[in-house]
Amino acid sequence: MFALLLSLTLASAPAAFTATPDTTGVTVTTAPGKVWLEERSGQRLNFDLLVRNRSRDTLSLSKVEVSVYDRSGALVLRKFVDNNGFSPSVNGLSHRQFNPGTAALVFNPFHSFADDVEVGRMAYVFHFQTPKRAEKEARVEVWPERYKPLAALALPLTGRQLVWDGHDENAHHRRLDFLHPVAQQVGIRSNFMRYGHDFAVVTPTGELHTGNGKKNTDYPGFNQPVHAPAAGRVVAAYAAQPDNDNGQDYFSPRDMVGKDPLLLYGNYLVIDHGRGEFSLLGHLKQNSLTVKVGDEVRADQVLARVGSSGSSYFPHLHYELRTGKEMNVEGLPAYFRNFQLVRGSRTRSVASGAVDSGDIVLQKRK
Repeated sequence: MFALLLSLTLASAPAAFTATPDTTGVTVTTAPGKVWLEERSGQRLNFDLLVRNRSRDTLSLSKVEVSVYDRSGALVLRKFVDNNGFSPSVNGLSHRQFNPGTAALVFNPFHSFADDVEVGRMAYVFHFQTPKRAEKEARVEVWPERYKPLAALALPLTGRQLVWDGHDENAHHRRLDFLHPVAQQVGIRSNFMRYGHDFAVVTPTGELHTGNGKKNTDYPGFNQPVHAPAAGRVVAAYAAQPDNDNGQDYFSPRDMVGKDPLLLYGNYLVIDHGRGEFSLLGHLKQNSLTVKVGDEVRADQVLARVGSSGSSYFPHLHYELRTGKEMNVEGLPAYFRNFQLVRGSRTRSVASGAVDSGDIVLQKRK
């Protein structure tokens, strides 16, 4: 979707995370503060670890260790990444060097657990070294909460679709470093697209486009109807941005700063489903919106058409469930109902479930 940036609590827990008091000049907290467990091919976690170096030393991260405890407090498993070996696992972290007086995000490396792992409390230990080889540590404890969806969501497009990019650990939605200087310059302060999806209608054989793919009309998804994923009220909308097409890119990050931060998505709609859940639908076709701010919409209602506006490489629909209508909110796990999951020559019906990068799904409508 997105070329701009360089391309949990249990009922008994007092808070979603607890950081150890700062005694070494370095602290670790979670972003966001509330950490969700998503049911998706096991259990998935999608949060960042925010490292703040208040010391006078440049710190090198040498090891991150996590201990997972069940609700009774018993240890379930312990895992780590470190600097051992010729190609050490710690090199896979998003940041390893922390200059004095700076902060940076480390994307959580322990994000996937089997269904039989009861994730109650997670205790992280970060190990750092100074230039003089002195050791420092920072600790943080996390209590993930299993997300319980409220709105009965349906996939907003019809037909066979590829989740071109979702929110797994390699997806660009997941890897939005909101502390990056460019992100800060355009006003990004959180990962609102943490659970985002890019849906692209594909041919029966799974191809994104016909021809050479340079024109929007080469894509079977272009101009396809976009349906309301659930009932609600339109609380934000924009429809005037031209669609990028045939090498012409109309997206300007400067407009985000001076006009509307959500122009990242080009033409867009935000629907308030109530109880803290909002749907954002982006990259819509210019002037295709059939609703306006204040309108009540019913589930499955046609709202707009698929376009390629905003920060978009090709015609597709960006969808995310989120906590508000503004830019700097947080993403939420989305569970869609009554679709079919295509696995090659086999297809199975899903009553309710999450989808992610690479999945091929089929949504039928009457």
